Amino acid sequence: MMASFLPDANFEEVNKMVSDIYDFFKSAKEDDILEKLPYIRSNLEKMAAPLLKSFPLKKSLDEIVADWDQFFKNDSEIYSYGLEYGWLEDRMNIKGLVLYNHIPYHFRIGLYAHKGNFGIEEEFLLKDAFNILVKAQKAFDQLNNYGDFKQKLLKKEREEDFDEHTIRKITDLKYEVSANSRLSVISFYAFVECFVNSLGYSHAKRNVMVLSEMDSEILNGKKNGRFLQLKSKIERYHRLIRNDGKTIIITSDENQIKEPFISFFNIYESLRNSAVHFSPTKEQIWLKPADWIEKAERFSRMALQVALEFWRSCYPERPYPDYIGRLDYDIFMNKAKLYIQNLEEVSIELKSNS
Repeated sequence: MMASFLPDANFEEVNKMVSDIYDFFKSAKEDDILEKLPYIRSNLEKMAAPLLKSFPLKKSLDEIVADWDQFFKNDSEIYSYGLEYGWLEDRMNIKGLVLYNHIPYHFRIGLYAHKGNFGIEEEFLLKDAFNILVKAQKAFDQLNNYGDFKQKLLKKEREEDFDEHTIRKITDLKYEVSANSRLSVISFYAFVECFVNSLGYSHAKRNVMVLSEMDSEILNGKKNGRFLQLKSKIERYHRLIRNDGKTIIITSDENQIKEPFISFFNIYESLRNSAVHFSPTKEQIWLKPADWIEKAERFSRMALQVALEFWRSCYPERPYPDYIGRLDYDIFMNKAKLYIQNLEEVSIELKSNS
């Protein structure tokens, strides 16, 4: 996919050349640099020729070089965190670079050692949420299996009740289920807010010349200097992003808000109020593990549904956001399970070699 940057060149050879030049400038003496500069310049111009042909510049090379230098003057760690897609978009015509059906302005492209990799914040949070959910599910399975195993052992040994050590383990497993379930609800909510913020910010950056100052402030999460709540962002953002300016989702009016938004906000707000402002009159923190896992699993699907409906309200002509796995539940769930499995295999390998 990244090789499409350089259609008439061997990408691996070009990448090695760039890497070698970078290492040379880091360590070479000034006299050596001056001596080899004409040769380096010639090679770089040959390397850049097919790129400039495919993606014409919107700014002069001198302007782009000056902009690039700012990354190093500002200690931006460009090679660690990657380059914003929008930075390229502002300086080159990259319409021919088709990665996904939509690419947010701040979508990051990996450079140097991270070449071929891409990333954006909402995907990190979504992966976090699924990883925590899988941990809750795994603990719930362990709880059931351990309880069944110990129950059979009791009957076999004709004991009446579990010993204190067994009860402690069961209690710890119950806590593990409940804690990870609560955290997964919070994490899925955080993903949805990040996703909404991301689409708003991206639209604001790309339309800075045509948006009013008020609309630009709203798309950056504020109104009159005050931060907007997620409900308000969902309703306001999609109306500003849509070409026709229509309101498709209403979240500010309790009489007009619909599912899945009703349950999404009710579940999260009840949990948050109980956790942050607990009193005996609010929703119980103490729930059975089976109730916690059911709530976490239901909320996880609800969160992706909310995100997808918000996406479609912003971009009705695009059914799914390709850049974030089309918000496909099974894709992220399978990745999370594989991640947990890999960690378990690491633990097994370490134990076997210790």
